[in-house]
Amino acid sequence: MRSLSILSICLCFHIACTNEPDSDLITWQTNWNKWQSMDMTKYSFGFRASCYCIDEWVREVNVSVSNDTITSVFFIDDSLPPNKLQFDQWHTINALFDFSKSFIEQAYQYDIQYDNTYGNPTLMLVDWDSDIADDEVTFFVNNVIKY
Repeated sequence: MRSLSILSICLCFHIACTNEPDSDLITWQTNWNKWQSMDMTKYSFGFRASCYCIDEWVREVNVSVSNDTITSVFFIDDSLPPNKLQFDQWHTINALFDFSKSFIEQAYQYDIQYDNTYGNPTLMLVDWDSDIADDEVTFFVNNVIKY
């Protein structure tokens, strides 16, 4: 009887201490690995944000990247470069992966969707804090082209 009690306690302790892996981090890692396997050293993509921020962030741009450095940014609607934001104020897809991982690890609420072909994030929605108004941001990524 005593052996059965000890076995039951050990089994309960083992079950209570077993944590299931975080499926969102697994999904993130799977897509990061897919992106890395594509050897995307030179590419472009469409980007826009939805937020309470300056107009240049909410207009869709084309971002060109070479060796993880942004080489050009221009607005899709008129092909002009931004006036207020500099190239280094936009993000490469590698940086967007970093942001999306921080969403998973730190945000109050988030949603991340990934491209089936390249694995890159296509939608990144975050609400950092439930008690703060207007801190929500959504990033949209589309038309990834490898060169």
